[in-house]
Amino acid sequence: MAPARKEPRASFTFLITPGDPAGIGPEVTLKALADEGLSRDCRWIVVADATFLREVSRSQGLPFPLRPCSDADWVSSPGTLLVLDQANVRWSVRPGRVDKRCGKAAGQWIEKAVALLLAGRADGMVTGPLHKQAFQRAGYPFPGHTEFLAALTRRRQVAMAFFADRLRVVLLTTHLSLRGAIAQLRRPRVEAMLELIHREFARLGFPRPRIAVAGLNPHAGEGGLLGREETAVLEPAIRACRRRRIRAEGPFPPDTIFLRAARGEFDVVVACYHDQGLIPVKLLAQGAAVNLTLGLPFLRTSVDHGTAFDIAGRGKADPSSMMAAMRLIRQLAESTKKT
Repeated sequence: MAPARKEPRASFTFLITPGDPAGIGPEVTLKALADEGLSRDCRWIVVADATFLREVSRSQGLPFPLRPCSDADWVSSPGTLLVLDQANVRWSVRPGRVDKRCGKAAGQWIEKAVALLLAGRADGMVTGPLHKQAFQRAGYPFPGHTEFLAALTRRRQVAMAFFADRLRVVLLTTHLSLRGAIAQLRRPRVEAMLELIHREFARLGFPRPRIAVAGLNPHAGEGGLLGREETAVLEPAIRACRRRRIRAEGPFPPDTIFLRAARGEFDVVVACYHDQGLIPVKLLAQGAAVNLTLGLPFLRTSVDHGTAFDIAGRGKADPSSMMAAMRLIRQLAESTKKT
């Protein structure tokens, strides 16, 4: 009798939470995992409901079998998808509908994955999109993943970063109105963000990262003629950080600095508010950008899109961003291992 085939030893183990069951997260997760190249030299374990994922796999015509596993049973065979079965979707999910039960299930998958990561059982996590309404109706008082993960890990400062090919952007403020974001623009906040980026990017393989700060106002305030946030807040914060050997520069006019960074002049740009940073990222990446959370005790990447309820369940979802998130976490895991 021929000996049983042994699975190649995985260098890294990553967890995937598919996001809201009624959105496109489960579909793009399964489509991405169908790519054999992404499974080379690492193990992917989906934290979700196995019965529900099997139904999604069947409806989308995805070929590989799913095998439920427990915390202590993570051995897989080639061509098999491991699902750490949470058995918490016991109803017929209606794609594209806001349902607090879906928000609750998605939150529980995240909680389980974080518990395993904090116990040292895996090397990082990749997350699918949440639906904010369903998530909050389920009793989670958070605007999204970033704030929820910070609470679960008891980290006071985290940041939302985006990788889009050669352009990398960190948001100084996230899910706030423009008025709210401007109100949060204070020197201590800017200095703390620059320190976090300096520390986290060095860990991710960017020794002494070159940080550019985008101005808030047109032409970066034009010396105070178009607004005083640059001269009163950003410039003093940058000077203070440079005295601490942080390679921060600016503030630069926001209509040109993102292109300069994409061409390689800087390693990362700090955007003052959500859309200032996300518009160039999504324009450049064309659906394949990756969201990375800085400041967590483990690696976490995510898709850069939402639940897309308008196409959920129709088999039309593009897995490019999920695949990019999986590739990036593999790359960053290697970098952090070296550093």
